[in-house]
Amino acid sequence: MNSTLDIFGSQTTLAQAGLGADRTYALTVAMSVAGIALLVLVMALVALAWRARGGGRRWWVIAGGIVLPLVTLTGLFVASTLTLRAIAAPPPEDALTVEITGHQYWWEIVYDPGGRALRDANELHLPKDRPVRVLLNSADVIHSFWLPSIAGKMDMIPGRTNQTTLTALETGRFRGQCAEFCGLSHPLMAFEAVVLPEAEFAGFLEDLEDEARDAVTPQERRGRDVFQNAGCPACHEVRGLAEGGRLGPDLSRVGARKALGAGMWRLNRGTLAGWIADPQAMKPGAEMPAYNHLSGPDLRAVAAWLESLE
Repeated sequence: MNSTLDIFGSQTTLAQAGLGADRTYALTVAMSVAGIALLVLVMALVALAWRARGGGRRWWVIAGGIVLPLVTLTGLFVASTLTLRAIAAPPPEDALTVEITGHQYWWEIVYDPGGRALRDANELHLPKDRPVRVLLNSADVIHSFWLPSIAGKMDMIPGRTNQTTLTALETGRFRGQCAEFCGLSHPLMAFEAVVLPEAEFAGFLEDLEDEARDAVTPQERRGRDVFQNAGCPACHEVRGLAEGGRLGPDLSRVGARKALGAGMWRLNRGTLAGWIADPQAMKPGAEMPAYNHLSGPDLRAVAAWLESLE
């Protein structure tokens, strides 16, 4: 089972693809340059103060110990406040709203929660150059949503809804991560953001609204029947087939995702079968029970059917 790190690459703040990341990077560079310049200036003032005699030292201490820090901190305060205001500016009233809920250890995503309420999981789609209002919740413990190439992190706190705005400036696939320790598999709670041109994003939402693809081959039909008979719809929703299960991720388009297990494994028939048989082996602490009582042919059939759901 191969890690997805070779598919999506590492998380980095040095490749900016969003407004928040871009402004934060610019502020970081400015502060770093200013910090080096201040270090050189302070060392020079210390040397001059050491050479001064009598009352002259007192004035060097006042200038270097009071005036310089006051001017420096005031400049940093103004620069960081302007950056925060730009990042936290509210989106337009008609902006798309996406609600993201953190679970141990996966991400529930609902597009337009007050309207079409289109559900997905573990893969966030965003339109390029369009501000998106993101509502952040937690279903259990404190999580933290962090998409370093597009925006800074924000905590997800049980019983409270935090709000942030994401404006993606480049198309592509970008990796995100839970940035607050949330339990045994916290390091394995990742996700992927897919930034699309506006027209493609609209098409994605239309596809998300459609019912899941029906089983075609005999093996897929067997897998669909095993899925239903094993009680999987109690936790997982598949639009048009099994609706209402909300304890686990929505599986209506699971086969279209690049990764399995919230961004940790390459999604294919083998990893799907391995996950169904023993989720704890792939993500310790996951709430899904093992289905290792299923026969090999049944496991392969369910995996084949799930892989076909795109």
